[in-house]
Amino acid sequence: MGKKVIIAANNMIFTSKIMTVLDSWEAEGIKAIRSDEIFNKAHELKPDLIIIDLNLNGIEAPALINKLRSYAVTKEIPIVCYSPHVLKEQMKAAKTAGATEVLPNSRMTSKMTQILSKYVEN
Repeated sequence: MGKKVIIAANNMIFTSKIMTVLDSWEAEGIKAIRSDEIFNKAHELKPDLIIIDLNLNGIEAPALINKLRSYAVTKEIPIVCYSPHVLKEQMKAAKTAGATEVLPNSRMTSKMTQILSKYVEN
């Protein structure tokens, strides 16, 4: 398994769907749900993608994204965030902080394979 994706999400069904897609490409999904854990794993593993649920309890996504963007080793890692479409300010804050893509939950779910393939598929 060469490609790695850090998944910062609590929804087990959603995470399972991501893992299934990654497995089909022989990529590894690594779950991390705390800011320090996400940051440390990103530095250690240098993943091909980080996926962040903007509603994940215990993280301040814009601050985490800013921090990831401020280090050379993590600066270029694509970060895809998702959130309910009604939380426009939250989505805008993530994009402003440096997220590569910020999508509503519905789009992330319906286009998951296509979105992941941009960053991970071999």
